[in-house]
Amino acid sequence: MAGGRRGGPSWGWGAAGDVQVSMPEVVEAESESTARIACGFSIPGNGSYSYIDWSYVDRGSEVKLLRVAGGEVLEEETSYKGRLSVGEDMALAISKVTPQDTRTFVCRVEAGSQGVGENRSELRVYKVPETPEIEASSAGIPAHSPSALKIAQCVSENSFPPANITWYKNGEQLQAEENKVKILATLTRKSSGLYTVSSSLLAVVTREDRSSLFHCAVHYWLRGQRLSKASRRVNVTIFYPTQHVELHIVPAAALVKEGDDVKLVCEADGNPAPVFSFYKKSPEDWQDLSSLADTSSGVLSLHGVNKSSSGLYRCQILDLDDMMQMEKEVELVVNYIEGVHVQMEPSSPLHEGDSVRLSCSAHSPVDLDFQWRDEKGRKVAEGNQLVLRNLTFETSSNFSCRVVARSVPGLERSKQVAVAVQGKPRIVAISSPLYVRQDEVVNLTCKAIAFPRPSVRWSINGTVRAGRGRAGFQAVPVCGALRCSPSPQTHEYVENQHVASNLTVRVSQDLLRAGAMCRVFNTLGVSEKHIQLLDGKTSESKGVIIVAIIVCILLVAVLGSVIYFLHKKGKIPCGRAGKQDITKPEARKDKNVVEVKSDKLAEEAGLLQGANGERGPAADQSEKYIDLRN
Repeated sequence: MAGGRRGGPSWGWGAAGDVQVSMPEVVEAESESTARIACGFSIPGNGSYSYIDWSYVDRGSEVKLLRVAGGEVLEEETSYKGRLSVGEDMALAISKVTPQDTRTFVCRVEAGSQGVGENRSELRVYKVPETPEIEASSAGIPAHSPSALKIAQCVSENSFPPANITWYKNGEQLQAEENKVKILATLTRKSSGLYTVSSSLLAVVTREDRSSLFHCAVHYWLRGQRLSKASRRVNVTIFYPTQHVELHIVPAAALVKEGDDVKLVCEADGNPAPVFSFYKKSPEDWQDLSSLADTSSGVLSLHGVNKSSSGLYRCQILDLDDMMQMEKEVELVVNYIEGVHVQMEPSSPLHEGDSVRLSCSAHSPVDLDFQWRDEKGRKVAEGNQLVLRNLTFETSSNFSCRVVARSVPGLERSKQVAVAVQGKPRIVAISSPLYVRQDEVVNLTCKAIAFPRPSVRWSINGTVRAGRGRAGFQAVPVCGALRCSPSPQTHEYVENQHVASNLTVRVSQDLLRAGAMCRVFNTLGVSEKHIQLLDGKTSESKGVIIVAIIVCILLVAVLGSVIYFLHKKGKIPCGRAGKQDITKPEARKDKNVVEVKSDKLAEEAGLLQGANGERGPAADQSEKYIDLRN
């Protein structure tokens, strides 16, 4: 591969006699490629050459490489043998060139009587350098050192001709400056003829350079152009003393609440980081908390803080660079809610119809909101007071006062209070009347509400049969006039203020006749109700009679509709001649007679029309009869 001279191709002409030879002054080729050196010539009268010799200059003497004569190439025994070839245009091609091939080559043309001509080209072999590798100083560099210290070293290998290295800080090129910046370069030539270039940067740094980025670049020439390759950017460790200390709370101090995990983070701007110590102000002195902290990172962790965790905290640092002490303080406020109390007015026992006022109070360093909720969690009111009027047993419930700090998410407390309405029992449900059969086992139900919790007694004709009271379960055999039935069983169910009692009993003649009495009582009074038992057979007989009456009414209505329909169609004649006295004994009583009355004059005229089409007098239109016997 042939190249041009720097700045553009330039050809030279050489002559000895009348033969002129033209060649480029400089040919450039990359290492390991094929270099092509052109040789153009001119012979007067379009004459031909006798031979062409190619040679190179070594230490002032020419060394013959080959001769082209009669269309043949005669190669000499040199170090180039096997790498040379000549094209049809007589250009010399050298394969796998190396830096050692950088020399001057001569093309000589012999034209017999026309004379001899020659010219020369300089072959320059280049190798693009590898991307430079940079290595920052592993040791920290103290700021404001009195002398320049090594920042980094840059190395680029396998270049030809030798490349040069430049240094940059934050993208700006550094120049050597007395007592501030020094650049030391070294050049090493390998056996292959390629070069390794190395450069060291020494500089005086400041604390502002802690974030500076340094890099190097290698520069080289290629085909008349100056190119470069840059290294990666590196940051160096710089040591400088602490100037400022900051102590802050995580999370933000305004949001800390009881139960939170809190971190006190102490930050110093020195490098290396100083030694951290933590203290809390006590009434007498400062309490050392360093045993709870990570003194290397400057973090004090407080888990599950409470009201007593509030106070003044101090972070103290010791800079090992200059042994200087600095400190910073911060106030930790733990938001809390305490003393949640619910007051009931009046505080005396409540009865049905009374009113009560519930007042909720609490203490906190922040503003509080109050909510009232029932035992199912439903919000019933807002504010620190809840007024309940016209109380009933059903009103009895557990209410809770929920106290919320609006400025501190998640901070809330609650207090529960029981509103118990006292009074004598009130029976709210009973299974009466109840249709039963004798000797049938039935369940009698009685449900009441009261506070204090009432007791239930069942009785027949004033005799206590069964019940569950404060003394425990009682069961008495139910003995009728004919037999003694098994003992009745009672089951009670309690839900809130309600008590439900079920009595399982066999129906006797006495029970059917007298019924049962449910008696509910507590310390404030007694309520009782009677359960009426009705014979199921009587109920069934009455039901049959009622059904029969309804069926008869329906039949009469259907029959009347049929008769009216037939009359309207003219199928049944009606007139004076057909009128019969249904009260006469000689009338046939086994036939049906239906009386029809009407107030419509048009229908009266139609019904009185005879078979011959004559109408009866108006005086006979008050009553009409239809004789269904014929």
